[in-house]
Amino acid sequence: MSMDRPDDGTAGFSGAESARDLDARQQRIFEIMNRVRAAYYKTKNDEQLEVHLRRIERGIKDGSEPGHILMISGESAAGKSTIVKRGLRVLTTLHDYEDEYGEMMRPTLYVRAPMGCSMVDLNREILELLGYEGNVTGSPTSVGHKTRRTLRNFGTKLVVIDDFQHVFDAPKKMDPRIILHTLKNSLQDVMWPLHFVLVGLPDIEGLVDYDPHQEMERRTDQFVLEDPRFKEDADYVTWMVEDLIQARAGLAMSREQPFELTARIMHAARDRFGLILPLIYYAIEDALETESTEVSTQNWIEAYARLAKCGDNDAENVMHADNWRSIIRTVDRHGNLGPTVASSASGKRRRK
Repeated sequence: MSMDRPDDGTAGFSGAESARDLDARQQRIFEIMNRVRAAYYKTKNDEQLEVHLRRIERGIKDGSEPGHILMISGESAAGKSTIVKRGLRVLTTLHDYEDEYGEMMRPTLYVRAPMGCSMVDLNREILELLGYEGNVTGSPTSVGHKTRRTLRNFGTKLVVIDDFQHVFDAPKKMDPRIILHTLKNSLQDVMWPLHFVLVGLPDIEGLVDYDPHQEMERRTDQFVLEDPRFKEDADYVTWMVEDLIQARAGLAMSREQPFELTARIMHAARDRFGLILPLIYYAIEDALETESTEVSTQNWIEAYARLAKCGDNDAENVMHADNWRSIIRTVDRHGNLGPTVASSASGKRRRK
């Protein structure tokens, strides 16, 4: 993993979101946290993702037919959405532009699949994103045709569908073969072949197996996000913590820190970047809220309590308990820490 200076990523708030109504103290916290959340730290996943995205970009530019699918999967809170949005920024040839008539063309369309949606619902979501205001009715086939025509009108060649696992969670269970057939029609459209990036939980990985003709296997690349591992990435996480606290927040690292801080952070976050970063953010924010000039053990304890929603139960707080390695929490499909599944803590000591 690279230890280059972090970029300003998409995680920060836009300049349009003003804090002008806050008092001076809250304004300061707002601005510092803005700066902290704006930092983007690259991992080996970024490098590998760019290779895959560049292949799609070249395929679009040379008019490859049929289209191609890149399937990106990872556990919840692995940071899939963030890395994909960041990765799309390098595809400069596929950014929005105005045509000669002043119309905005959208070569790349990013859409998030609503929870429990069907392919028809997804098509409606795409049409709405492209500004279609009418009531979309008709058979799944006709809605699909309308969507492809609209995408062609906007010059869209790459459709990125995040949270694609939601398509499998529709109230009326869809046959995976129908989902695959719908995608295949878009890839093979003679007038306007599309390319897809499908992002989701590991549930989506087996979709191509439902193709009876096994054509989709050669038209699909699989990319599984790799979670950080302590043995390989502890130094990088340590550097991230120090960079966010010192360089970004302008705070100091207190001499009083939890024993094996980096190991605790990675364990607390279940080795997922989508939880590691919020844990660090919360510790910084807690220090700012208490008007401290440094981040200390107590801030980490409060940060974990906030992330895991364990309140003042120190026996189940990874940043406080001596037997912290035995505190293991589930992570739900939405990336939230759940209850402990293994803990040898017998008492439920609470802070006073």
